[in-house]
Amino acid sequence: MTDVQDQHLVTGIGVSPGRVAGRVTRMPDGVPEPPVATLPEGADADEAAARISRVSAEVQHELEAAAEHATGEGREVLEATALMAADQTLVTTATGLVRTQRLDPARAVWDAAATVIDQLRAIGGYLGERARDVADVRDRLVCALAGRPAPGVPHPGHPIVLLADDLSPADTATLDPEEVLAIVTREGGPTSHTAILARSLGIPAVVGAADAASVPEGALVLVDGAAGTVLVHPTDDEVERAVAAARRTRTFDGHGRTRDGHDVPLLANIGHPGG
Repeated sequence: MTDVQDQHLVTGIGVSPGRVAGRVTRMPDGVPEPPVATLPEGADADEAAARISRVSAEVQHELEAAAEHATGEGREVLEATALMAADQTLVTTATGLVRTQRLDPARAVWDAAATVIDQLRAIGGYLGERARDVADVRDRLVCALAGRPAPGVPHPGHPIVLLADDLSPADTATLDPEEVLAIVTREGGPTSHTAILARSLGIPAVVGAADAASVPEGALVLVDGAAGTVLVHPTDDEVERAVAAARRTRTFDGHGRTRDGHDVPLLANIGHPGG
């Protein structure tokens, strides 16, 4: 049994309800920032710029292919990210930096994306959350230019609680709820794609947990996606109670009422019959 003195509580924003216990696996480190470098003397700047356009199309195709195997909001997010990968504003800015400043293509993509990311973060709110989406596309383009695969969700062969600084939309959209028991991120908010997709997949999630970096790899944690808490090193009894609560079957007959028996009408606002 775990010594309760070893426990500590990490708090964040609960964005997808559910209580689960599992071992922590961390996302691999993100894509490193390319060095500030220029093209070698005599290198063809037009050909270097054309590489950006080619990898943009390749990344778009990969995301579209992933979208074909996804459903619901996950598919929509992947399709939107695919369009962003081919965004001509980003591509044109990056290719312009190659031609005018002879920047290395990877560095040019990084700098072009930085401008968009800074603008979105300055706006804040929903648009501020989209800065992570641009960073995801940036990372995929940089990896493609370097000829290496983009980092993805680890698959250790057993169910995990996934801990990350943040998750890209494409990574979140392709999560398997049988493999990923819960998500904990240091960044993000309730309108981030991580939050939206976690809810649609039914995966408990806590975002904006700044102290999540203190949770060691492999630690047993108890995640409460409604309360926004992560209990590190829970006791056996605490885990058992959480498992028992998760197994409890709740039923609803469609009749709304308060605990003391007063009827409450249940109404819904929908835009079309399919909704």
